[in-house]
Amino acid sequence: MDKDRKAYLKSYRKQYKNETHRVNLTLNNSEFHQFTKAAHGEKITPFIKKMALAGLNNQVAIPQHINEELKTLRFAILNIANNVNQIAHHSNRIKDLSSRDEHNLLQHLKQLNDVVKAYTENSLSPKQHDH
Repeated sequence: MDKDRKAYLKSYRKQYKNETHRVNLTLNNSEFHQFTKAAHGEKITPFIKKMALAGLNNQVAIPQHINEELKTLRFAILNIANNVNQIAHHSNRIKDLSSRDEHNLLQHLKQLNDVVKAYTENSLSPKQHDH
């Protein structure tokens, strides 16, 4: 290894040591299994760090699999919103949106809202992590 690389690595390690802190955490088997289950395949250490930082900031640490599902829901909602906008534009252009059509549209939006609300309340409930 050449001298420049050795000097660089030495400097890097010194800076890294000054800027980071290692924390050890001891868990019993029950606690470890609870975190493993809650992590849903994520590595335990980053998962616990993410949860701790979220708690420190009074936020909810959303598990990765739920976050992916929420992204899918948001995409679907944006598509629906685009369709509603197209319907509104079309009805304004032809001045013909019957009250029945309007009622059906509002019912579909209410159903969508109910589904999203139920999903998020069930998926993000703290009781999931209290096994």
